[in-house]
Amino acid sequence: MFKRTSQKSSCVLLAGLIAAATLAILPSQEVQAAGFYLPTRGVASTGRAAASVAPHSADLDALWYNPAGITLLEDRALLLDLALVDTQVTFSRAPRQMPDGSTRTYAPVQNQAPPQTIPQILVGGPTKHPRLFWAAGAYTPYASGNRYPVDGAQRYVLIDNTGSGIGYVHAAVGYKVSDTLSVGVGLQNFMGVFRIVSTGSGYAGMFGDPEDEDLDILAETTVSSFFSPTANLGATWKPHTNWTVGASLQLPAVLRDGNATIDTRMPTHPAYDNATTTGNEASIEVPFPLHARLGIRHATARTNVELAVVYQRWSTLTEVEVSPNEVEIDGVPGVGAMPVAPFVLPQQFRDSISVHLGGEWIVSDRLSARGGYAFERGAVPDATYSVFALDPDKHMLSLGAGFDVNARLRLDMSAAALIMPTRVITDSEVRQINPSDENDEITLVVGNGTYEHFGYIAGLSARYFF
Repeated sequence: MFKRTSQKSSCVLLAGLIAAATLAILPSQEVQAAGFYLPTRGVASTGRAAASVAPHSADLDALWYNPAGITLLEDRALLLDLALVDTQVTFSRAPRQMPDGSTRTYAPVQNQAPPQTIPQILVGGPTKHPRLFWAAGAYTPYASGNRYPVDGAQRYVLIDNTGSGIGYVHAAVGYKVSDTLSVGVGLQNFMGVFRIVSTGSGYAGMFGDPEDEDLDILAETTVSSFFSPTANLGATWKPHTNWTVGASLQLPAVLRDGNATIDTRMPTHPAYDNATTTGNEASIEVPFPLHARLGIRHATARTNVELAVVYQRWSTLTEVEVSPNEVEIDGVPGVGAMPVAPFVLPQQFRDSISVHLGGEWIVSDRLSARGGYAFERGAVPDATYSVFALDPDKHMLSLGAGFDVNARLRLDMSAAALIMPTRVITDSEVRQINPSDENDEITLVVGNGTYEHFGYIAGLSARYFF
């Protein structure tokens, strides 16, 4: 017989469904820098491994890396670029010891999502005031999507989030305080749309097995946030003709959605025939951290090399708040309809630091070559590492080139390999979301196993001066 459900565990049922979907939101795109996105952005900047904090020449990517760099724009410029980002992930879940003493093994699962296409459009230039400059645009951080088998060993963590993305609309001004000192400040609107599919378990401990597919609870969540203001600011200083020092701050942001939707498919087992939900909305809040960047660049007539360090305060993401909006579960024997109370999802991310070394060589009057290396420490600890929180340490090797087609048009291209060590997790705290197991007595740990990762980035951009 189906276990009688108490009022408290009834609330946990829908909370569990919301949690299963909400947890997958956090790293909504695969293998992301410090939990959310990769350690580079922009085609030209990727060619030098994102060592772009202390700019030496006109580059609209400065809008993101250091807005003081837009003071190098001698002419108005329009930048269009497109990058292709892909990550290959294979998860081999650790074997499970069954109650009868046998061992259950799981087939490896791979990310089946297609490569992500990442666009960018930026424009900027000087003003009538000789010391004042401007730039504006829209762009998306580099990340790729996830899609895993609906019946795979990872399904209790994440199935699909393709169609998700975050982005910025950004406007900035730069001012030349003197010939050696420039400052810049930008205003941004941070936006995000996420579609998340994941699975919980309806196993109640009285019949079946925690991984029986007819006890799976499928949840699809859509989260959208179109207004979250934030800002960045920066400065550049030239202590010597050949040296530039740059520093910038990206201020925190918060993604909020007061009407996120959660649509569920209850288990197909007959015990759930009368269970339904009323209401499908919740308020969700996810903080994004402060970024601090520092770079120093040495330049000559034909070469320039920069060393940059980036700090990301991901320890800000300690928890995620979820508040259901008049959501109830109906059909509970002897109880009727019960409201789902607000709850908190602990995350415990850690701060991340990355180091970038990149340079450029002017081959001829029309051709330049770039290259670089970067290392970033991942922000997700072993305890919470899973296919929805993939953030290993990353080594990035990149190459790039720029070619002046004529006096007004410049083409840039870049390619980067993301080399990420295999990660073996043996002490995971990631469990199934289970509506009837408040104390983790019957839920299974599903995060242990071997995670193999590799990624690449390829991009092409065009800059038109007018």
